[in-house]
Amino acid sequence: MKRWLRRSSRWILLAVLSVVIAYEEIQWRLSAIFALLGELPFLRAIEAWVRGLPPYGALALFGIPTLILLPMKILAVYWLAEDKKMLALATLFAAKIIGTALVARIFQLTKKALLSIGWCRWVHDKVMALRDAAYEIWRRMPAVRWWRARWARRMREGGVWQRRWAALRARVERQGPPR
Repeated sequence: MKRWLRRSSRWILLAVLSVVIAYEEIQWRLSAIFALLGELPFLRAIEAWVRGLPPYGALALFGIPTLILLPMKILAVYWLAEDKKMLALATLFAAKIIGTALVARIFQLTKKALLSIGWCRWVHDKVMALRDAAYEIWRRMPAVRWWRARWARRMREGGVWQRRWAALRARVERQGPPR
C-alpha cells in the first residue's frame, strides 16, 4: 500500500511540476518582447554593458527585477485590502509576466558569465534536467497528446487564423531558442 501511495503521489507531484514548468516556459518566451525592445539605440547600449558584466556582477543584476516589481506587488496588496480583488489579481499577473520576461532577458544576456561560476553551472544543469523530465511527463499525458493531435489536424486543414498562427510561430522559431 505504501509503495502504491508513494508512486501515485510522485506521479501527481511530477504532473503538477510539469504544468508549472510549461507555464514558466511560456512566460520565458515573452523575453522576446524585451529582445525587440533591446533593438532601440539607448537600450542597445545597456544590453552591451550587461553582456560585459563580470560573473558576480551579472548575478547581482538579478536583484533589479525584484526592486522594480516590488512597488507593483505592494500596490496589489493595497488594492486587495481595499477589496478590489480583480485589480489586485491583474496587477499581480502583470508583475509576474513582466518579472519573468525581464529575468529571462537578463539571463539570456548574462548566461555565459553566470555559467562560469561553478555552482551556477551545477544549478543550471540540474534545473535543465528537471525541466526535460517534466516536459517528457507533459508530452506523455493523454490530454496533451490528444490536444497536440487535434491542433496538428486543424493546422493541416488550414483557415485564416491557423495560417496566421503558423506564420507567427514560424517567425518566433526563426529567432531561435532563448540564449
